[in-house]
Amino acid sequence: MKKILLALLVLMLGTGAFAETVFYAGELNMSNYWQKRYKDEEKVTNVAYKILHDNKVNKRVPVFVASSKVVNAFSNSSDKSITIFKGILPYIDNDDELAYIISHEIAHSIDYYGGYLKKVAMGANAKSYEIKADLKGIDFMVGAGYNPIAAITMATKIFEEPYYDWGFNYSHPKGSKRVMAMYEYIYKKYPKYLNSEMTKSITYQNFLYAMDKDIKAFHSKEKARHHIINGDL
Repeated sequence: MKKILLALLVLMLGTGAFAETVFYAGELNMSNYWQKRYKDEEKVTNVAYKILHDNKVNKRVPVFVASSKVVNAFSNSSDKSITIFKGILPYIDNDDELAYIISHEIAHSIDYYGGYLKKVAMGANAKSYEIKADLKGIDFMVGAGYNPIAAITMATKIFEEPYYDWGFNYSHPKGSKRVMAMYEYIYKKYPKYLNSEMTKSITYQNFLYAMDKDIKAFHSKEKARHHIINGDL
């Protein structure tokens, strides 16, 4: 009888119920499971819940990581969850850039808590709500101790620049419009970060070079506005 049971055990190990245990023997066990698996998921959820906690967001926002190689992230209007696709992770160089991606989607999810009419309004004014989520995301980043310059560096790497962005064919504004809105927002609300170490990165320098005319035009308007406010004109 013992020989029969032993034979059955050997058969199961080779062909069935315990195949996974045998496969991972020596490289993965219960004591190191979380150290060897799901590092991407752990990083995303840790950053996400730090943002939610530090900003005292009183709404539930479930966070998921999808295995798809699509370079994207989105907020689900039905269940308020956010999903980060693994395809976007290779473009992220630090926690600050990841914080921007997550903060932007959290901003959308919070708006979806406004109900059906808010969802309709967001659909009808998708482009303006994208920029709104960018700027609210910057607030969330700063509130959680992240550098908002990372919003610009991340956007510089992944935002598209189509010939035009009008009509219902495009739900997102041109990347140039979004990065300039971010820059102007940081300039006015969080100017100290414009002298941070991250502004020396090649990605940020590329943004400055590509958007030079727009940045100079913005500074000129700001200078004129300050003169008016101070009574110099």
